[in-house]
Amino acid sequence: MKVVLAFDKFKGSATASDLNESAHLALHDCDGLNVTCVPVADGGDGTTEVLASTLKGVRVTVPTIAPLITLPPVEASYFLCDDGTALIEVAAASGMSRVPDEMRDIFRLNTFGTGLMMRDAMERGSRHIVLGLGGSATCDAAMGIMSALGAEFFNAEGRMLFPCGGNLQELDHIGTGGIPHEVLESRFTLLADVDNPLCGELGTAKIFGPQKGADPEQVRQLERGMCRVADIVGEEIATTPGCGAAGGIPSLMLHLLNCELLEGAPYVLARNGLNEALMGADLVITGEGQLDRQTMMGKGPGCVAKMAQERGVPVAAVCGKIAQGFDPREAGFCAAVAVSEGLAEAEAMAPDGTRCRVAAAVRDIVTQFQS
Repeated sequence: MKVVLAFDKFKGSATASDLNESAHLALHDCDGLNVTCVPVADGGDGTTEVLASTLKGVRVTVPTIAPLITLPPVEASYFLCDDGTALIEVAAASGMSRVPDEMRDIFRLNTFGTGLMMRDAMERGSRHIVLGLGGSATCDAAMGIMSALGAEFFNAEGRMLFPCGGNLQELDHIGTGGIPHEVLESRFTLLADVDNPLCGELGTAKIFGPQKGADPEQVRQLERGMCRVADIVGEEIATTPGCGAAGGIPSLMLHLLNCELLEGAPYVLARNGLNEALMGADLVITGEGQLDRQTMMGKGPGCVAKMAQERGVPVAAVCGKIAQGFDPREAGFCAAVAVSEGLAEAEAMAPDGTRCRVAAAVRDIVTQFQS
């Protein structure tokens, strides 16, 4: 019996590789099993680690800027492949973990630090940057990134605007004369972990603003800012799926640079061997921190499930929690286990406990499947 373990991270608790390894160890003494591990990512935190696991290169750590300018500088890492491709995550410099809860003023946070990481990669010779968009603390539509790459933003009176979400609604025009040739000559692949548009009821301000600390009035102002960006760069950007990822980062980057916007999970899964692993598979087990409606809207486990189902392979899920109203069987999972349901947050997030509970659940699923 061939079993494929294809876990995404349990955010804040365990990495995809950790979970796959723990689950594999739990099956080591089961008779008649052929187990293959394929770590999963969807453009969010952990994407660089998963992609880099199959590539040759070096990890580069650089000093950069935190999302809030009043915070101390930070050090962040990216992976520079031997072929010159740089794998960078927005979360590395501009993620939620970089800002204390009490300082999450979403109007002032920006992605400038991520832009500095990109500049560093280009100064080392990279001309292709793969940018994982998930996990950002920001809602600046890439004003910070583009400022670090040489762009300037002005209001109607010609005053230069500080790059942050709170100033988007004042944006009138963009100066591009300061963008260096090496930036304009580079290629950028943006990996979105959600398919939300820039504007509207499912847009970045209304859906993700509150998650990042925005109150209702701030959400309204951020929405006006995103609509203003769409007015300037083209109305179609307002409804383009994925342009709401990471506080709207794709919107300005697609307008100003040589960019392509892709769904993160299919991009990663096409490169980490899942297609090959599914050949001859009898069972696939995948999972993430929470199964919910977004799982089947571009998230890693949803893509794993779709690929398995297309090949007629049963797929089970092991997760931390299952969101109320989400029916795993309707989504095509033959079984689903929530290993942290009912636990206190500290216990649920403890890495060792998570790995042990996931390993036990995987063993139970495989044992039942064999019987």
